[in-house]
Amino acid sequence: MERQIERRREPEPVQYDRYMEELWLTQKSERDRKASLPHVLKFNDIPWRQAAQCYWKHYVGYLPNERYKQAPFSSMTVSEQMLFRGSKSGKHRHFNEAVLFIVRGEGYEIHDDVKYPFETGDIVSVPTFCVHQHFNAVQETDVQVFFATAAPVCHLLGIMSTEQLEMHPNYKLPEGATPLYGPDGKSVGYKSAEGVEIRFAERNAQLQSAMESRQAARFTGEAKNTYDWYRKTLTEQVDWRSSPSVPHVVKAKNRPWEDTPMGRLKYLSHATVPSGLLLFDVFYQEIPPGGRSGKHRHVAEETHKILDGRGYDVHDGKRWDWEKEDAIFIPANTVHQHFNADPHKPATFLAIQSRTYYYLGHGGIEHMEDASA
Repeated sequence: MERQIERRREPEPVQYDRYMEELWLTQKSERDRKASLPHVLKFNDIPWRQAAQCYWKHYVGYLPNERYKQAPFSSMTVSEQMLFRGSKSGKHRHFNEAVLFIVRGEGYEIHDDVKYPFETGDIVSVPTFCVHQHFNAVQETDVQVFFATAAPVCHLLGIMSTEQLEMHPNYKLPEGATPLYGPDGKSVGYKSAEGVEIRFAERNAQLQSAMESRQAARFTGEAKNTYDWYRKTLTEQVDWRSSPSVPHVVKAKNRPWEDTPMGRLKYLSHATVPSGLLLFDVFYQEIPPGGRSGKHRHVAEETHKILDGRGYDVHDGKRWDWEKEDAIFIPANTVHQHFNADPHKPATFLAIQSRTYYYLGHGGIEHMEDASA
């Protein structure tokens, strides 16, 4: 009897997805890159450069390709501005909010055509969508500003956009550039040495359209359903920016010092202090002569501007020395503590902490050690 041959289907070739393996390698590469970067950037090592808004020192960049370039930061950009005597910055607006700390000087802001005076030690909050410009009000001194923005968060969300309305008055064209003029004979931009055209006041259609649509889509009355709640929220958020209950300048002299387990603190912005900031906590800290702060850890990134004194930080067991004018960068989820190396004088710094982590469910502080008395 003839045996029947059984025909079996050939096995399909296995398709491999290496996405997770690539993710792990990318994460390791980022960890290694962060570990190689300094946590203290020396003030004199970063040059002042001309930019569209003013002259500035650029610590942590705006663009995605600048991530982990100079400091181990992801959620905010950090820079310093200089407004020369009697001068002003460029005029612009963007989706991302910004916080400005006045290191020294006196002047005022114009936010959506409203004037807000400031002085040394104050913080200026620039809410989202706000048309803003900074002014040095005196001829005797320059205004120095330490500031942070949430630009990387906006990049991640796909809404990073800036509309330039006016260049700062000391702006000079790059070397080799050819000026471009409008019908009225005024300078409107330039063509770079490489042939790329740059228009100073060219409006960003996406941002302008969003601004006009938000202001026009007002909702009145009570929300009758869940969908109406969202319509009402849009109107409330647009109105919030110009509300008298939202101070755009917080005066340092009006805020109290607090003795806490972390040390002596003065909060200028946090969830219970009204300001035009949604994404930043801002506070002063003073460390007594020869003393130390508490030791703690939080998921949020934090940057410091050293205002006076000299000392060092310990971040995850590694020492980082600092002195007056330096900028400190504490990466996410880092155990840290601050030490005053001067036995005779207190040390003070201004801290800016990203509040974005709070909205992701990673707020709060893990306290490990009290400050010295």
